[in-house]
Amino acid sequence: MLIRFVGFYYLKYFLIIFLGLEGFFLAIDTLKYIEELPDSANLLILFLFYDGIFALTYTLPISLVLCSIMFYMAFLKSSQLTALMALGYSKRQILAPLLLISTLLTAGFIGLNATPFAYAKEYAESIIYQNAQNIRENLLLKSGNQYIFLRKLYPLFNGEARAEGIKVFTLDESSNLVAYHEANEAFFEKNIWVLKKAKSVDIIDSPTLGEKALDISLKEELEILKGFSSKVLETIAQDKPIASIVDAFASLKIARKQNVSSDKIRGILYGLLVIPFFVPLCIAIIAYYIPSLPRYGNLTLISFVSIIVALAIWGVFYSLSQLSVAGIVYPEVGLLLPMGILCAVFMWHIWYIDEKFL
Repeated sequence: MLIRFVGFYYLKYFLIIFLGLEGFFLAIDTLKYIEELPDSANLLILFLFYDGIFALTYTLPISLVLCSIMFYMAFLKSSQLTALMALGYSKRQILAPLLLISTLLTAGFIGLNATPFAYAKEYAESIIYQNAQNIRENLLLKSGNQYIFLRKLYPLFNGEARAEGIKVFTLDESSNLVAYHEANEAFFEKNIWVLKKAKSVDIIDSPTLGEKALDISLKEELEILKGFSSKVLETIAQDKPIASIVDAFASLKIARKQNVSSDKIRGILYGLLVIPFFVPLCIAIIAYYIPSLPRYGNLTLISFVSIIVALAIWGVFYSLSQLSVAGIVYPEVGLLLPMGILCAVFMWHIWYIDEKFL
């Protein structure tokens, strides 16, 4: 009964704020790209759809926190919060539906980031710039005893990809160059990159004077980089990559196998899996300072301070997430430590919330 009653009003306020923020975000982006918007109505609808999905990163957490403030202020002014407490419901019981709904919506958002919708920003920009923004240039990575350079990488949305200007340097255990492969283009086929018409140069071990030191051959196909999809390549090689949860885990597995730094990949995973749950923690902390009666506090001041604090916490976590993905801040220190502190603050407030009635 309480969950249905409180949850209905919470969801109502959430939809009001969420739809307003989504509309504002889409309006700003539409004005931003007004000169580049496609003439096709279908492409325009797709752009607005993908742009709206991308906007969830900003609008969903802000909406969940702001609507909780709106819920408490509305219930205080109408004396419904006081009436519920007079009926015997504790502040923790009234808070429970808000935490449940916000946690479920946050979990749904995390699940969405495990799908291709995590690349909604790229999809939207590809419609505006006709795929020009999706080209990655000058990627260098390591795979086993090979160093691979890609001059250009063209990701495609159907799971395939194409690369241009590929150079592969093969080293032995003593870090001596033993082979070199070069191709104008390569395609990602059946979970492996295939170089087309690759020129291979094998260096003869211990050549003698007057004999051939290089063995040059032309191969129609040469396979390299098994399991390195285009998104895995971008995640490992780019400074500030965008990746879904699935691709981030695949990148982390490969990075550890190749013994390369996984700091930015862990930063992506923490930002996608852990940081979104700051929303229910903030809601519980704000609920602690909500008075039981309107006359026990200045509602305008409480609302203003709550909004500023909530936006500040969101801004701090968003900034730390971007810094961690860029490799500037160690992810465990920049993300997990502040999240742990916020959890400790949450536990204290939720433990004593029923003891504070003023």
